[in-house]
Amino acid sequence: MRAKSLSGSILLAAAFAAVFVAAPFPLGAQFAGPCAETVTKYCKDVIPGGGRIMKCLGDHRDDQSAACRDWLEDQNRSLKELNTACAKDIAQLCSFSNPDSIIIYRCLEDNYASLKSDCREKLREIKDRMK
Repeated sequence: MRAKSLSGSILLAAAFAAVFVAAPFPLGAQFAGPCAETVTKYCKDVIPGGGRIMKCLGDHRDDQSAACRDWLEDQNRSLKELNTACAKDIAQLCSFSNPDSIIIYRCLEDNYASLKSDCREKLREIKDRMK
């Protein structure tokens, strides 16, 4: 099944789709939250997309604050729940070749009205957690 082939890291990076703004500003200016300092300091030259920011954060796990690590773990748990709740919707509505995590997240948002109720609820819950 296509949805099961999506890794947790891809979906975890999707959480950052709501945090990153597609605008011509430096990465540090676009990122907010408990990992902003780590991203600004260690990942400033990383081009967002394709899980590259998450890889950079993973490479610098020892350099993160406890708040950043806790936030990332919370997002990972949340997004595993999203993957479970939305597996059929992702497979049906968001099947792309080489899906970028931001594309999947935006696809779910763009198809919000068509999502099954449990997927809509989980997406809304995760968006609320990221505020």
